[in-house]
Amino acid sequence: MAKYLYPAIFTQEEHGLYSVMFPDFEACFTQGSGVEDGMEMAEDVLALTLCDMEDDHKPIPQASNPLELQLEKNQFVSL
Repeated sequence: MAKYLYPAIFTQEEHGLYSVMFPDFEACFTQGSGVEDGMEMAEDVLALTLCDMEDDHKPIPQASNPLELQLEKNQFVSL
């Protein structure tokens, strides 16, 4: 399997929860009970998404430039 690096947008929700979405993938998102849990969950969902795409011989999208992503006040980007 190839190595990939994609930006994830973390959104702080109520009660310390974080939702995580990958702008380069339509259906690749998750959530965590905090930042650390969100990062672990994001790693898992991205790996599963990429593995499925490779297995299905679907094209892998090029990663967005994290500096060009539009964020809201309660969001941050992590790779």
